[in-house]
Amino acid sequence: MKRSCCIFFYEGHISIAPTIISLVKSLSEQGYCVFIYSTKHDLPTFKIPNDRIVAAYFPKGYNIPAINIIYTVLGMLKLGMLVRVIELLLFISQSALYTLKNYHLILPMNSIVIGVDANGSIASLLNFYFFKRQFAYLSLEIYPPKYFGKLARIIKWLECLAYRKAECILIQDEDRFKSLGEFNNYDHKKVFYLPNSTVSFDDKHDKLTNSNYWRNIFNLSEKEFPYIIIQAGMICDEVFSKELAYAFSFINNKSALIFHEKEKRDVQDTYIKSLIESNSHNLFLSLEPLPFERIDEIFASATIGLAFYRNVNHNFAQIAKASGKLSFYLKHGKPVLVNNLESLSTIVEKYKIGIVIQNPSDHVEIQSAIELILSNYSFYSENAKKCFAEEFDFAKKVQPFLSYITNW
Repeated sequence: MKRSCCIFFYEGHISIAPTIISLVKSLSEQGYCVFIYSTKHDLPTFKIPNDRIVAAYFPKGYNIPAINIIYTVLGMLKLGMLVRVIELLLFISQSALYTLKNYHLILPMNSIVIGVDANGSIASLLNFYFFKRQFAYLSLEIYPPKYFGKLARIIKWLECLAYRKAECILIQDEDRFKSLGEFNNYDHKKVFYLPNSTVSFDDKHDKLTNSNYWRNIFNLSEKEFPYIIIQAGMICDEVFSKELAYAFSFINNKSALIFHEKEKRDVQDTYIKSLIESNSHNLFLSLEPLPFERIDEIFASATIGLAFYRNVNHNFAQIAKASGKLSFYLKHGKPVLVNNLESLSTIVEKYKIGIVIQNPSDHVEIQSAIELILSNYSFYSENAKKCFAEEFDFAKKVQPFLSYITNW
């Protein structure tokens, strides 16, 4: 009998969530029919790889005129936190309606459910109570209880209940699991560790990756810019964009610095304009996201990868196994520069995959680190591949979970 899996992923950005994409593909390869319940997003739509995978996108309240008016009024009344509650109720009702309409396809007795973060886990909890289906809690983000505020406290209360009732927990590493347990005041007994990553090079399409992507996009000559340094994912203060742009304006070792944004940005954006003003020397901005099936081109065509994160919360402080860009750098054998966050520095120093930068604004320190890597590039590159194989290869890491759910 065919098995099915329903994944509740409220956030909607499937196309930039390596964990979700890799998990969906792994389940599909095991013969599961996978249904993803998500919300509409401005990002490129996740390309469905086969007919065993279905993605249902529901509109958020912001996209429904009548509800959006309510949100505006709540904001004026300083009751904006209630928007989160309404969004949760809307997502649950839309998911329930879709489930009932497709009951014969997605609710066989041997189906499983995976709930992502707060809203997804709560939707899974209701499935547990109404349809008696076991579920896994998948954590992509970790937030302290105060994140939800007093008016949305019901969300945190229900999430804590879902965390306790889940059959197992899926999370990136031990540190994040410990934090999540503290936030939910419960020491869960069953956990599987899944890095925010993809699989190794065992697919023929991966081997066709364009390694000249950045040179083609920005017309970068080998002579003028023999070295391409990229920071992929976000362009914002949380990843030291201003500090890095400024520092690289003083670096004269023929390195091109490229910031690649995961979401579409306008060149007239005030923040983007400030970066251009601070560095017109060797900074290049990629403001158009690529579909996930082409994302390897971004990393294959780099020399060195940057993974800088400001310590603003637990999500960033414990980022190493949750950093999609770090895993892609390593997959492609790219040495890395990271800032001095314990989660990042620990893995960099353990595997010797790059250099830890103490001050992201210090162009002397950064240039010295780049030159050190270039002087022994093959050493760092091979270590990067080894690190990926041992710590980030999703195909290997997901096997214990896949074996576990065969007995559900």
